[in-house]
Amino acid sequence: MRHALLAIFMALILSPAVADATNLDRAVEFFQLLDKDHMERVDQFYDRNVAFQDPVHTLSGVAAVRAYYDGLYRNATAIRFEFSKQLEVGDTVVLVWRMFLKSPSLEGGREITVDGTSVITFGGAEGKAIKHRDYFDMGEFVYERIPVLRSIIGYIKSRLAGK
Repeated sequence: MRHALLAIFMALILSPAVADATNLDRAVEFFQLLDKDHMERVDQFYDRNVAFQDPVHTLSGVAAVRAYYDGLYRNATAIRFEFSKQLEVGDTVVLVWRMFLKSPSLEGGREITVDGTSVITFGGAEGKAIKHRDYFDMGEFVYERIPVLRSIIGYIKSRLAGK
């Protein structure tokens, strides 16, 4: 009986599904709990040598990623994420998200939304996030919210669409 319980316990611990679910849970929890007063969560989530990339930034190391999040959250009055899809394959988590952001520098402080996807790979000695790549439309996020650029981008889009 004792050996059977030990075998079941070991199977649960070593099961890829259990390990993967932990990474997915950690990723969702990280984005739901991160705020400007808890930047230590960045160090808890990311490996010290993490590689981070989004449409604007290519960062190396947890200190650079922490500085990025610190600037983002300090310049916003509110940020929250909703996840429409979540996927785990091996050591990689994919999150399809909508970010709700309020910032005095965008849209007069009104809430804006941006859709995106994060691909996060876990590993290293501590099992933290070692690679994070964000995909989102910079035009939707910033450029199309500036009146002069909105007109130019709208014109370009209509030309590309053959209108």
